[in-house]
Amino acid sequence: MTKKTRERLIKLKELEKLTAEGLRLMQKRLIEKLDENKRRLLKSEIKEKLVPCAERGFSYRFADLAKSKQLLELVLSNSIPANTREIDAPGKTEAKQLILKTSQSYVAYDDRDVLLFHQYSSEIGALVCAFGKCLEHLEGLLECTGFDEGLLNHSFILVEPECQFGLCILHTEYGCELVYW
Repeated sequence: MTKKTRERLIKLKELEKLTAEGLRLMQKRLIEKLDENKRRLLKSEIKEKLVPCAERGFSYRFADLAKSKQLLELVLSNSIPANTREIDAPGKTEAKQLILKTSQSYVAYDDRDVLLFHQYSSEIGALVCAFGKCLEHLEGLLECTGFDEGLLNHSFILVEPECQFGLCILHTEYGCELVYW
C-alpha cells in the first residue's frame, strides 16, 4: 500500500468517525426537540382545559418539574404522616363535597400557594395556585384533572409546597382513599 493510499484511508476513517459523532449529536438534538414539543403540547392541552376556570378568575402557573416530581413521589410513597380513610369511589360531585368538607379545617391557608397535580404533572409540572381559588374552582379543576377516569394519575392531589398540609383523593385498585394532613 502506498503512502498516499494510507493517508486517504486514515482521512476516510476520520471522516467516518466525525460523521458518526455528528449523527449521534443530531439524534440527541432531535430527541430533545421532540421532548420539548411534547411538553409544549401537553401544557397547551392543560391550558385549554383550564380556560373556563381562567375566564372566571382562576390564575395559576406551572410548577418546577423537579419539585413536582419530588412532591408527587413523597405523597405516593406514604412517607408523610397523614390521616387516611378508605372511601367508596366517588364521582365528581361526591368528591367535590368531600373535598370542601375536609378543607374546612384549612381555611387559614386560603391565600397559600398549593400544587395541584394533574395527569401530566410528571412531564410538565403541577399547577401552582392559591388554595382558596382552587376550592372556588373545584368543579372545573376536577374536570381538568379527569377525576372521573378513576385512575391513579387522575386522582385529586393538592399539596402545600413545603408539605405543611395536603388533601388528596387517590384512586386505588380497590376504590379510593381520602388522604389529608
